[in-house]
Amino acid sequence: MIPAPQKILVHRLGSLGDTAIMLPVFHHLNDIWPQAEKRVMTNYPVASVAPPLQAVLGDDIFVDGYFTYPVKMRNPRSLLSLASGVRAWGPDIAIYANEARSIAASLRDGAFLRLCGARHIVGLPIARSRREHLLDTQTGLYERETARIARSLAALGRIDVNDPAGKDLCLTETERKAATDFLSGWAGAGRFICFSPGTKQQMKDWTDPNWIIALEAISTADPSLGILVVGAAGDRARSAALLTHWQGPKINTCGQIPPRVSAAVMAHAKMFLGNDSGPMHLAAAVNVPAVAVFSRHAKPGIWFPLGDRHRIFYPGLRWSGGRPPVDREAEHETGITSIPVDQVIDACMNLLLEN
Repeated sequence: MIPAPQKILVHRLGSLGDTAIMLPVFHHLNDIWPQAEKRVMTNYPVASVAPPLQAVLGDDIFVDGYFTYPVKMRNPRSLLSLASGVRAWGPDIAIYANEARSIAASLRDGAFLRLCGARHIVGLPIARSRREHLLDTQTGLYERETARIARSLAALGRIDVNDPAGKDLCLTETERKAATDFLSGWAGAGRFICFSPGTKQQMKDWTDPNWIIALEAISTADPSLGILVVGAAGDRARSAALLTHWQGPKINTCGQIPPRVSAAVMAHAKMFLGNDSGPMHLAAAVNVPAVAVFSRHAKPGIWFPLGDRHRIFYPGLRWSGGRPPVDREAEHETGITSIPVDQVIDACMNLLLEN
């Protein structure tokens, strides 16, 4: 049994999606140790188009503070300075909650957390079983990254990654009001979908020709349906061009509102449509069903959004209730653009009928 700590250091790297999938872990920590002071050690900026972890967790909501450092910081003096600052704070325990790395890298991370003063370290994926995702042979899907991390943190007790309450963003009244104020007066506010074509990696992009066909078909079927685009400032011009193919009310929020307010806005949407991306995970966090198009950048299932209301498309897998079995007839298809446009459109239409 781990003694109740007074100060908890959570080591987690990443941006929007990487943070949203960790919400069950942060909720669990607050459930078992509500009085403990919690701080996150994380990197920034993750990418030029990606906001930091703090933009998702907020201030004084899930944790009490942050220790941040530049991406790929390797300077020994800077590392020692960071460790000294954390050690002065005095963590009783360190929670390691990062993507699985090699044994050597994990041991190095563990040594650094010791240097930071952590007397106990939980979650370091030394064992092979903690670095690999379990495969469900019935569906052909691998466990979500959230579930793998939860297994690595078994010493903290069972973390239910399927509990809807575990992915709650805990939006504040101020954030919710900002969202309603933003939507106020917009013609599409009563009924709209969220759309995000942006991605940090080209291989994860379904490409504009596919999006154009989908947008034209959906808006033609319901010309009164609104569309609200979310994303980074760098996605704004591309999104504006895509919106010319939408018939109904439209609004482009790329780079205009912070992530948590963006999530509060998305909470009013009927559904989310887009690539595998941070906004997709934020939509899932506010219980908005997604039609999401994935590439083969990771094994199927690992980065699927939390929840069971989503329609997921992955090359070589046929969508089926959000948990697709292997489609043996399509295994030769390897690229994201092999995902048929008509199937994505049908999924959107069906989801809109349900909502």
